[in-house]
Amino acid sequence: MKVRFLRIISCLGLCLWAFMPAMAQDPPAEAAPASPTVSVDKSETSPSDTILANKDMMTLRDTIENGGVILKVIIVLAFLTLILAMYLFLTVTTRREAPSKLLKQVANQIRAGEFYEATKLCDGRHELMAKVLYSGLRVADQERYIIQEAMESEGERGATQLWQRVSYMNNVGAIAPLLGLLGTVWGMIGAFAAIALDNSQVKGLTMALNVSEAMITTAAGLLLAIPALLMYYYLRGRVIKVVALIESQASEFVELIMRYRNEEQ
Repeated sequence: MKVRFLRIISCLGLCLWAFMPAMAQDPPAEAAPASPTVSVDKSETSPSDTILANKDMMTLRDTIENGGVILKVIIVLAFLTLILAMYLFLTVTTRREAPSKLLKQVANQIRAGEFYEATKLCDGRHELMAKVLYSGLRVADQERYIIQEAMESEGERGATQLWQRVSYMNNVGAIAPLLGLLGTVWGMIGAFAAIALDNSQVKGLTMALNVSEAMITTAAGLLLAIPALLMYYYLRGRVIKVVALIESQASEFVELIMRYRNEEQ
């Protein structure tokens, strides 16, 4: 009897434990009253506002259109910068400015005393090393310091031209953020004008579009400036390497010319 009573009590306890979580839950909340809909006059919304209002995400085309004229200027500048970067990457090299084949030919001609042939070989060529050698070979019969000054002067002119070519990338890196900042200011002006002057019911959307334009142009300017500056620093290292090679080779050729003249004497 006692055992049967304990079993019944245990069953009741288990049932009560099982139903306790369901009893502890809050009753379902009543449905919130539907918020009144606001009718918007379609004549007050622009086509771009209507399109963006029906989209969850902006596409690339929408981003370009909302970026305004300044974003289009940045895109054109980015295209020109890409072409310039490819050109400089292919042309500013030690292989192009100081070809090893030319150095070997000129050195062999100087050792053989063929100064006229060496001068003719370097004449009219566009490589910086050829111009430096040509300036020195023209005065090969003069004193040592005259030959060195002629080569140094031509080398400085050539190095200045190289630095000027790669400096365009630095200029882009400096101008692109300013264009982005101009777009930011322009967009914020439109946003504050929408707050102050726009009395339509889509004032918030208009302000958001202007702020979006400001942020888009800022991001575009930075996306152009950062790679341009990285490319400039990379090309600067190449220019330093080219100039150092030209200086060392010019010194060796001066020694080669003077050695041949001393042997002839």
